[in-house]
Amino acid sequence: MTSTHRRRRGARALVAVRSAAMTAVLVASALASPGIAAANASDENATTPQGGAVEVSYTETTEIRSGEGWRIDCAGVGTLEGIDVACADDGVTLVSAGFDADLGIQTLTVPQVSGATRISPVYRVRLEPPPVPEVSVDRLDLPVVVGEQALVPLSALGIACAVCTADGGATIRVDTPPSGVSAGVSETHLALRGENAGDAIVPLTITDDAGQAVSIELTVTFVAASAPAEAPTIGALHVVGDVEALDLVEQTWGDVTIVCSTPQSIGLRCTEDGGIERTGTAAGADDGATALPAQLLFRVVADDGRLAWGSVTDDADADVADLVAPSWESEAPLSLVTVPVDEQQADAAVPLAGLARLLEGIPAS
Repeated sequence: MTSTHRRRRGARALVAVRSAAMTAVLVASALASPGIAAANASDENATTPQGGAVEVSYTETTEIRSGEGWRIDCAGVGTLEGIDVACADDGVTLVSAGFDADLGIQTLTVPQVSGATRISPVYRVRLEPPPVPEVSVDRLDLPVVVGEQALVPLSALGIACAVCTADGGATIRVDTPPSGVSAGVSETHLALRGENAGDAIVPLTITDDAGQAVSIELTVTFVAASAPAEAPTIGALHVVGDVEALDLVEQTWGDVTIVCSTPQSIGLRCTEDGGIERTGTAAGADDGATALPAQLLFRVVADDGRLAWGSVTDDADADVADLVAPSWESEAPLSLVTVPVDEQQADAAVPLAGLARLLEGIPAS
């Protein structure tokens, strides 16, 4: 190691960056020579050393800490777009205001003072990408009758996505389905139709606002119609409307029990009297005024074990409920995602009107 290297190493100011998940140490290359040190001591010039790279956590607080014996001059700390900056004598706190893929790398000056010495390290700051989307369902637990058109609520796929918004560029895409299977997708439902009995693999790709993509293979079971010709039909509708104006019983037919499944998207749950109530609002909405995209999946179950799916997609501005129209497009915007586990309602299934939980002991397929 040369003497020049020793001088540089000994003259660096230590700056620690901490988050709840980890602690990283960044070194500001300050006071690189005695000449610069003298200029700082006279306060005629401030150096602009590189403070290193800072990745702001998507969910947690990130801090730039001053070195021992140094005080941050908050008056000289800059601002960042999309990141809230708060300053104290011993540290600068950075909090993400929401992921934005267009922000890229920004610079933040954090002046520090120790006695008559002043340095102004410049940090390269960027947002940490959100978690990659996950899909918890890889097999559809509702058989699809050969030749019939089936609508699958997107909430039934268990898509967990930290940043999936219709305006942010998130999408769900149906890749090439196997021969004999037709598949398409809308903003609310997956449409399926098969020509042959048996299992079929439908490939899907989920892309979030940050451009992160995950692909899955969804197994769908197609079955021949098995109910006796004289058996009464059962079924449920897929509708979009103001959920607080809807009665679930009116969305079904046949002698069935209605069972609400675990809330798949935050904001909706069944009531014991056959209604639906809102329980959440959109993340980041001003004063909680905007309803989060929400969809409730429910089942209707007959005494002989036959079952069908129905769904209600919330639209608080709708005057009437509209039937969901199947879409055979290969790609659609995505905003219907699962609620985080710690925010889900405790009542996983709510049979309506005091009826017993008929799903217990009845095979799902």
